[in-house]
Amino acid sequence: MNEEDFFDRFSRSLGNVKKEYGLDTIHDALILWFAEYYLFLDPVEVTEGIVQDNRAEGIDAILEDRINYKLLFIQAKSVDNFANTSKNFPENSIKSTLAGVRFLLRGDYKGEITPKLENLVDEYHELDKTGDYKTEVLFLTLKRKPVDYKFIENFKGDFQQVEVTFYDFDWLFDFYVHNYLVMRAAPPEKISFKVLTDLLNKNAPNKSRVFTCKGEELAKIYNDYRERIFQQNVRYSLGLRSKSINRQILETAIDNERGANFWYFNNGITIVCKEISEIASGKVINLKNAQIINGAQTTYALYDAYKDGKLKGDVEILIKAIETDDRDFIENVTLYTNSQNAIRLRDLCSNDEIQLKVQKILMDSYQYFYERKRGELDSLYTTIEAKRNLLGDDYKTKVISNENAAQAFLAMYLSKPAQAKSEKGRIFMKDKAGFYSDIFDEKDDILAEKFLMSWKLLKYIELQKKGYSERYKKAEMLPQDEKYEVYRYDFLLHCEYFILNIFRDFIENKQVDIHRKKDDLLEIVRQIDNNDNRVQQDYETIINELAGCINQFKQRPGYYHNKFFKSERSIGIIRNRFNQKYSFVKFM
Repeated sequence: MNEEDFFDRFSRSLGNVKKEYGLDTIHDALILWFAEYYLFLDPVEVTEGIVQDNRAEGIDAILEDRINYKLLFIQAKSVDNFANTSKNFPENSIKSTLAGVRFLLRGDYKGEITPKLENLVDEYHELDKTGDYKTEVLFLTLKRKPVDYKFIENFKGDFQQVEVTFYDFDWLFDFYVHNYLVMRAAPPEKISFKVLTDLLNKNAPNKSRVFTCKGEELAKIYNDYRERIFQQNVRYSLGLRSKSINRQILETAIDNERGANFWYFNNGITIVCKEISEIASGKVINLKNAQIINGAQTTYALYDAYKDGKLKGDVEILIKAIETDDRDFIENVTLYTNSQNAIRLRDLCSNDEIQLKVQKILMDSYQYFYERKRGELDSLYTTIEAKRNLLGDDYKTKVISNENAAQAFLAMYLSKPAQAKSEKGRIFMKDKAGFYSDIFDEKDDILAEKFLMSWKLLKYIELQKKGYSERYKKAEMLPQDEKYEVYRYDFLLHCEYFILNIFRDFIENKQVDIHRKKDDLLEIVRQIDNNDNRVQQDYETIINELAGCINQFKQRPGYYHNKFFKSERSIGIIRNRFNQKYSFVKFM
């Protein structure tokens, strides 16, 4: 692929990202694309970190990278045409951004910047105080790197612990071609290992082999095939580059004394493949269409040591290879051999009976497509015409992510709006730390309707949030009193799950049984679909009361919206205030 073809394809991709997430600009889309596919961050959380304000101090986004323990100040530059990709990143933009970061790190920014940016900066300082994170100023551009680094050098003189990094056109081109495009590519046709030990054979119910090989061999396989070697059906990218884990593996692999103990310290690699074959001596084993489903972090760490020439020759790795093309079996093996990343479980839970049951009810009875795993609708109905034949012209409004439905249920029915916002990784966890059994109750005969109603109400609240966001963006140009009135409601950018939880009280206060009566749930759905004034009136009552509460809380030292709406304690405080004023009587 040449550079011009890349630019054309990549620009189209960014346009689709902009449209899908309702972003304002292509450089916002560039930030989201980079954050999702390189940093592996949740795209919804990324949109909340994009500033979108005129007075943003040269900063387009402030993000928390929980995988690599970094706090990121991001400035992004897109270009309108391919010819402009040859231009260098403007020095004035570097100067402006670094001056803005300097002010936000050390200056008295309170009241001097817009509410959304202030909220993000407050959260940055609170996270920075933990000492767990490094700060990075990240320039992301479809132009070339700057000619002069004098402003960066001056900044680094004052902030030696802050990293300054450029990801330019050349880097994006290389990543797009060699990483992004192969994320869903076919697995390698065949890989081979030299076996260092006797093979442990297991032939039923699935043919399997357990053996030891050199760590260098695994590193070379990754070098040759990159992400093609990882399981395609489950999002391999989440959490794989966790440096806290990789560092421990890497230190053992490069240590002169501990390298020989690597086999004992490491859990090894689990691989599934379509066919296992070995030569007569048993010294070489071949795996057809192999995919690593457990051990990606080990693979990355060994590769990092290998490419730096530091991987010790006595490092050995345990391999368990399983011959199967049974997708359900593969998902179960992945589930039970992985523990580091809860959010992957959404895909792994997709074939649970309760997921299939909800999907069938919502499709057969109400013409809503309940996505049990990411990309399911697109994989089953590949054209717009097919989607319209299934769901109608407004098909985009009739696709319910099971994760999003569970978040709505968690907020509304289980009174956990803070967790719905900040701990959705626990939704598909089936142990005591997770919410799965509480949400996906096999005994609940009207669970599908509860999902539909709470999800529809969440979408209604999010639509109101979108309308407010448009007013917020224009508020800076308004007279002071009008601007204050808009900013008075800036909490709406953060609290949709709290509003959803409070809605429950307003609904129940009208003697509507949303716990046991399917018809009552469908009546709420009908009201939302028909833009019933009763829904709008309840919404306006809720946000006006919230505005009074939140503006009192704002006066307290250390308050900022993200902290408040991610705290489990906060919903109790809010509900207590509402109950005191409205004397809610729950439906019995």
